[in-house]
Amino acid sequence: MAVPASVLKGSVGFGGRNQRSDVQLVQALLNAVPASRGGAAPGLATDGICGSMTNGAIKRFQAANQCYADSRIDAGGKTERTLLDLLDQLGKLLALLGGAATSAPAPTGPTTPGPNSPVRRKYVQTARMLVPPTGLTTGGSGPSGATGCGEFPGRVFTKLPVIPPGQPGAFKVHVSGAGTMYLTSPTTWWEQLAQAVDKQYAPAKKCWVPFGGGNRPLPGDIYLLAQYDKPAQFQHVGVILDASGSEWSTCDGGQGNGWQSGAVKRQFQSDGVITGEFGNKARVKGWVDLDNLYAVAQASFPALS
Repeated sequence: MAVPASVLKGSVGFGGRNQRSDVQLVQALLNAVPASRGGAAPGLATDGICGSMTNGAIKRFQAANQCYADSRIDAGGKTERTLLDLLDQLGKLLALLGGAATSAPAPTGPTTPGPNSPVRRKYVQTARMLVPPTGLTTGGSGPSGATGCGEFPGRVFTKLPVIPPGQPGAFKVHVSGAGTMYLTSPTTWWEQLAQAVDKQYAPAKKCWVPFGGGNRPLPGDIYLLAQYDKPAQFQHVGVILDASGSEWSTCDGGQGNGWQSGAVKRQFQSDGVITGEFGNKARVKGWVDLDNLYAVAQASFPALS
């Protein structure tokens, strides 16, 4: 049979939405997988209650099938696709799904991706609220509202808000060399974080988008600049407000004479050369696509769910 992209309405497992019908379906699917292939052992009661047994069975399947073992199955995510593909290979999927295969919802994600998607509007609005209407915040470093460039995108996520680290449902990803990272992490490693999401969750559309000459980021995307003379070396990270013309408007931390933040105008050339920090030339390296990141991590955005 044609394997559906998703058969779930929402996420199931630790921190998931755990709608009863979704939980029952996941329990039945895991019961149908042989224990030797990561199936539930012992078998699960298909009662629609997502407790420690179900969470443990999900994690067991993930660990046995090279999925990120976080005890949660996201609609349209890598774990669900791996589970459906395996059951299809075993010839069990059609009998388990019945009519669900033809009526499955689309994978979880923004309903209207693009420049005006809900998550983009909220992220840009929040970023603007964290900086003055014109100019920069007062100088100096430390906790008094000042922020470095890498901290700023994560600070926006904390105010959005998203589920914070340590709470059930917080979106996390393992980044080689950095360990577990969250959307709120203060880091300049946004390229590596997005690439880790692409590798571990295998989204339909990649979160990390390299600059290719003709493509442009959209409002809310987290952009990265490389040094002009050393394109492999990081220079800056910030948030796109508008990149539609030759003058880009961005929202940034780490400006001026300290950890100041504010809205910045940057002159952009079609070859990717752009005004970097302190007036220096830089190169656009790429950006984190906010719509695509949201499609993977939507369950961690309770205010937008």
